[in-house]
Amino acid sequence: MDQNDSPRARLLPCLVLAGLMGLASLLMARPGPALARFAGDLAFCGERVPLSRTEVHESIDQELLLLSEAKSRVWLTLRRSERFLPVIDQALRQSKVPLDFRYLPMALTNLAPDFRSGGRQGLWRLSEPEAVSMGLLVNKDVDERLDPVASSLASAERIAALGKSAGGWTMALASFLDPSAVSAAVAQAGQEGGDFFSLYVPEPLDKAVSLVLAGKILYSAPEDYGYRLTQAWPVLANGRRRIEAAQDMRALAGSLKVDYRTFRDMNPHILGDSAPAGSYLNVP
Repeated sequence: MDQNDSPRARLLPCLVLAGLMGLASLLMARPGPALARFAGDLAFCGERVPLSRTEVHESIDQELLLLSEAKSRVWLTLRRSERFLPVIDQALRQSKVPLDFRYLPMALTNLAPDFRSGGRQGLWRLSEPEAVSMGLLVNKDVDERLDPVASSLASAERIAALGKSAGGWTMALASFLDPSAVSAAVAQAGQEGGDFFSLYVPEPLDKAVSLVLAGKILYSAPEDYGYRLTQAWPVLANGRRRIEAAQDMRALAGSLKVDYRTFRDMNPHILGDSAPAGSYLNVP
């Protein structure tokens, strides 16, 4: 008898096929963490998100699925968390803003202080006109949108003001992200303040709000999505100093006994080799 024609040889492909089918069935029967986790209630700053509304649930669900599968993006955000969240949380507390707003920079800029996209920069993705209106310095020498401390303090103050005028924290979130779009949607709806989820807003704004809410779901329980952080990046700056006269950044780094590259990483808002008079610097 031909060895390839033996009962065992004929049975082997069937066993392999059965094993593959069993594995496929197991994988299909066990949904991924994002599918399993996103089933309960959701609130933002104590305001209930109406997940019973199909369009609201689907928009957040889509952003959650995309975010949870963006592994390098999530890992980078988690690694940066110990470096930047204390600064962000302190600014929010100082302005009496709910800590749920920490999920805005976590979800939208991945806690990258040097974030840049379409003219928006920094942890809080501010445009230049927005930053200037908030009291931040933006010129050829300094761009405080890139300073985690200054941008967080200014953004928290802006959010606090919006929380009082916009009719709720979710509306404040949307207004912070795109004030003109929210104003237009409110005027179109003929309502004052109130419920963001009843407004018809441009798709980019809807996606951004949904991504922040998805960020809260994921980053408040990353282990549920398979992300268990074992090592975060260390804190670089522990203090802040105002310099009265312009100083060379290399000389400053030497006087502080920190290597130049690390010192520049602490202060991405200083754009040149010299810190102008009156600059605030983050120091070890």
